[in-house]
Amino acid sequence: MFVIKNYGYTYNGDVNMGVVNLSAQKCRTLNLVFSNSALANKLQFWHAECVPERDSPILERDSPLGRTSSRGNSVNSDTHSLSYPHLLDSASAAVSQASPHILIGSFDEDQTSLPFHFSSSSLLTSPSNSSSSFPTDESRTQARGYHPRDETDDYIQVSDSETDLRSPKRLRTQEILDKDSKMRINQSENGVGGNANGVPHTNNGDCEDVSNGQILNNNDNNNNNNKTQRTRKQELVRLMVQALQNMGYSQSAALLESESGFPLESQAVAQFREGVLKGDWDLIESLLPTLELDHTKDTVVVKFLIRQQKYLELLEAEHKMKALIVLQRELTPLNYNLERLHALPSFAMCSNTDDLKRRADWDGANGASRQKLLLELQKYISPAIMVPEHRLETLLEQATGFQRKSCLYHNTNEYISLYSDHICDRSQFPLVTTHIFNRHTDEVWHVVFSNNGKFLASASKDKTAIIWSLESLDLLHILSDHEDFVSYVSWSPDDSMLLTCGQDNELKLWNTQTGICVNSFKKHTEPVSACAWLPDGKSFISGSSDKTAYLWSLDGTVISKWSGARIMDLAINKEGTKMVAICPDKKIHIYDLLTKLEEATLEENARITSICLSNDCKFALMNLESREIHLWDIDERRLVRKYHGQKQGKYVIRSCFGGIDQGFIVSGSEDSNIYVWDRDHATLIEVLSGHKGTVNSVNWSPVNPRIFASAGDDHTIRIWGTTSAADHKGKMKTP
Repeated sequence: MFVIKNYGYTYNGDVNMGVVNLSAQKCRTLNLVFSNSALANKLQFWHAECVPERDSPILERDSPLGRTSSRGNSVNSDTHSLSYPHLLDSASAAVSQASPHILIGSFDEDQTSLPFHFSSSSLLTSPSNSSSSFPTDESRTQARGYHPRDETDDYIQVSDSETDLRSPKRLRTQEILDKDSKMRINQSENGVGGNANGVPHTNNGDCEDVSNGQILNNNDNNNNNNKTQRTRKQELVRLMVQALQNMGYSQSAALLESESGFPLESQAVAQFREGVLKGDWDLIESLLPTLELDHTKDTVVVKFLIRQQKYLELLEAEHKMKALIVLQRELTPLNYNLERLHALPSFAMCSNTDDLKRRADWDGANGASRQKLLLELQKYISPAIMVPEHRLETLLEQATGFQRKSCLYHNTNEYISLYSDHICDRSQFPLVTTHIFNRHTDEVWHVVFSNNGKFLASASKDKTAIIWSLESLDLLHILSDHEDFVSYVSWSPDDSMLLTCGQDNELKLWNTQTGICVNSFKKHTEPVSACAWLPDGKSFISGSSDKTAYLWSLDGTVISKWSGARIMDLAINKEGTKMVAICPDKKIHIYDLLTKLEEATLEENARITSICLSNDCKFALMNLESREIHLWDIDERRLVRKYHGQKQGKYVIRSCFGGIDQGFIVSGSEDSNIYVWDRDHATLIEVLSGHKGTVNSVNWSPVNPRIFASAGDDHTIRIWGTTSAADHKGKMKTP
């Protein structure tokens, strides 16, 4: 710790790793106090720039073990003080005779001119004896750097039990550097400093880097590096020991521990682990103080988990009285997790062990409950004390996962080797058109793969929908009963039926095997914009611009109705519990299909044209007329990511997820191109050309990550694949 006192202020701080941190306190004299002789030696070169030129520092050493300085003062080997007992009688005189680098007592609007680096936590404080510490108003006004607002009412009272602390309304500091951005060191009386490049030399000749009030000692850096290397070595050895034990190489693990001197865990931790697995509850509670828990919180949680397990095992063993004693005397006083605590007494009323396990969601003492308890307890124990289970395997999985995410073209399920860095070849990405379907006679607005990936359905402005075979690459059925444009198609969960939505205000249900229309649904009064199946395949929901949405049964019965919003598009999660619908008013509506109530509304910044749910139904893609695609987290109700590049403003453009783990975002565009982004990085990785008009819809195969389809205003549907997926005639090879 050192203290710097100057005209009206005191700067208190310490030196840690060569960085000076200061705070301020009112005073009249200038003192520097160092915690050891090494720091005093290192900082001697500062003296000449911190005092008036006519004053020279006095190094006081007052210990019996000390020695006499050049001024005749005694020196303490542990505490070193640089003192200026009578700097000047008045602040004005001090300013007139001060060197340019004298410490300034100003902390208000004016910048503080100090040759030190200040921490952001600096505090301005007042001593207990204010009459002797504060300069007079006259002298303070004349002192350099003083601001008229620098009065006691400019300070905010801070509560402190030992000292009267006050902090300024605003504190600003300024680093003092020369034009070469280096601190210049003046030659002091004892010869320390004075190097032409501003780098001082210590008594032993070692060179130290000095910049912006920081001292960087090469020896200290080497010591830190050695310490880091030893720590890393210890961690690696412990992880390898754990991995060897997990793989069954116990003797090798023991040999590694013995040879390295780094045990996997202490004896107390080993006893704790064994105690949990054996159910020795008294032992493991006695060992809690050795585990470095936060005793104000974590200890309570850990004790609750242990005693809950103890209580349930007593009930399982039919020792109900002992169990109730544990509940009353050990669990209840913890006053933790009251909901669970109130449920525990009811378990004592279970008729048998199976009933207990079912109601408590617990598999018994002989099951995996103790192992699960150990894993839960480890969350509250420092990993340096108890290494988490399978830690090395977890790190390796994280490393390969990072490489996977860093690979922009990652689109394979193949094993990622640890022997080399993983990079996917761009040639394995679907970049080329492998087949073109061209039987439509007008714009194609929507295209969707069947759930089994063997078929494709398309909707067109030519008033038809077509089912295509991807095995024979040929047309199977033309569905042509609509009287107006067909804008949307949807496969049933088992692919046996297909729904089509028309601008004639009707939905039609088709048998995909025969191509025959099974039923027509006439309830909407305006064009039907979208529809989606429930997972049971026995009902579906349709949305229309007539501000209604209907839940239908296959026989045409309306089960439920929602009113109030013009539906542009909609989607249902795989569990059939939630529906997400978009409207022209820039809103996203989320409905609970169990209660049939709207549970949330999200706001967008532009008109939304389409929606696509991810496979896990947690995320939703929204195409906006503002030439952006937004990725929303539906569960957390937040915007996650934005994708830019595609052109959109006039028409409905549909995008989708694609690739392995749905790691890509692909979208059509009004400039005739297809845009592909990396989902996590939002990086545009490909712009694919081929269509001769607006690309209205894209859809990625649900079973083949290297195939997707696109539909456009040029009346065609294109199948995209890798270069190896096409033969010399340009036809797609079927897997």
